[in-house]
Amino acid sequence: MICIYVHALVATGVVRNARLIAADLAAQGHEVQLVTALPGGEGAPGVAHHALLARAGGSRLLEKLRASIALRRHLRAIKPAILISAGNHGHGTIWCGSRGVAGVARVYRISNDIMRIIPGAPSGGLRRRARGMMARLIAGDAARLVLVSPTLVDTPAFRGATDEGRVRLIPNGIDAAAARARVGGDAPHPWLGGPVPVILAIGRLAPQKNFGTLLVAFAQLRGERPARLILLGESRDRAREQLMAQARALRIADDVALPGTVANVFPWLARADAFVLPSWWEGSANVLLEAMAVNTPCVVSRSAGNAAQLLGDAGSDGGCYGLLVDPADPAAMAQAMARQIDPATRIRPGDRIARFDHAAVSDGWRALVAELLA
Repeated sequence: MICIYVHALVATGVVRNARLIAADLAAQGHEVQLVTALPGGEGAPGVAHHALLARAGGSRLLEKLRASIALRRHLRAIKPAILISAGNHGHGTIWCGSRGVAGVARVYRISNDIMRIIPGAPSGGLRRRARGMMARLIAGDAARLVLVSPTLVDTPAFRGATDEGRVRLIPNGIDAAAARARVGGDAPHPWLGGPVPVILAIGRLAPQKNFGTLLVAFAQLRGERPARLILLGESRDRAREQLMAQARALRIADDVALPGTVANVFPWLARADAFVLPSWWEGSANVLLEAMAVNTPCVVSRSAGNAAQLLGDAGSDGGCYGLLVDPADPAAMAQAMARQIDPATRIRPGDRIARFDHAAVSDGWRALVAELLA
């Protein structure tokens, strides 16, 4: 059996990738189980789902500790051959919960930049040291480390695993035809398809996503021309209220909407005039692939993982298939958004997405599992 772990089946790129990996491996004939800390959510077709806890409760740290204890019992009961942690937020649970469990090959999928050494980015000294310690622990523990972007290869904590041949690069991909098939139907928001250009951003309302800088940039853009901004995403804390308070302070609240999370982002992306990804850091952003799949003009932070590779970096001001910006420069972000919502100057991704097809992802995981089961 192969177990694939995420904390909860919520609307994130990590979870979407976990579902795809699970469905692919099941289709290849493997017995696969999605394991989560929390119950509920949409699983993967043909894949069993096991929740370790009956309900959410307490802090995220407490949930992870409780899940680790329950995971150890579950692993000893079902005895999987391979245990995959699909994203960074699950690695601590997997590491703790699998101590003393013999016969299971642990695979850690590094879904994001763990160290986050980016000028201007929020980092937190103690938290950075804790992340460094965890990176070293999982690198030493892993039967395989899976990196989703070439930008992660130089992480110092992974050098030993790289030298020992335990690192595999499996970038994210997308089935573009399937994505475009999900575009149909009515416009999901009254602003979309209207006379005023709409800019769309998608992601957890977390410091990593840099939505505060985006609001400053949007205010500068809004001072020059009509535009609207939609942020799709949620958080467990007060981030939503804080962002709306910032929008009110910038006097742009009437042109900013935060509808929460949605099950299908493609009708939103296809109808937006531009997509913006202002993140301080990423691994390989699924949502950028999704925007490219439906040919939406993109403005993306240069430090957002492999964004430069995806958009075909052509120099300091952008790529061949979209615009790249400094995440700490709201003026540059505003200028790029203005360019991308203007039909006369916008740059669309075109067929660039064909180079990042999901078939390569499926092949990469097939080969990795075959190595571990050999």
